[in-house]
Amino acid sequence: MKYPALDKAIQQILARLSRLERKVFKPGPDKGTGKPDKDSVGTGLPAQILKLRDQHFFNEPRTAREVRERLKSKYACDHDRVAMALLRLQHRKQLRKTSKIVDKKKQLAYVR
Repeated sequence: MKYPALDKAIQQILARLSRLERKVFKPGPDKGTGKPDKDSVGTGLPAQILKLRDQHFFNEPRTAREVRERLKSKYACDHDRVAMALLRLQHRKQLRKTSKIVDKKKQLAYVR
């Protein structure tokens, strides 16, 4: 059995749903959700530090000062920002925390 009125109603509902999905899930930069859009992925400080990790920079323990020196040419920022980014990566278990002796003093360092 054919129900033309029902088919027409279903088509209208599907069209409306499609319009609503386009409005709600519109393509483009994702504003206000806290998630970066695809263009900005890999450009922030944590992403730069993870690139160093992937290049085996953290095979030896590295202090925040050493990381900042290495990043200076690509990503200039304060020592405090580098230290905080390293700490957050350690909390996310993307780096491990250890210690290192520098100038006869024990300092916080990070390894892979």
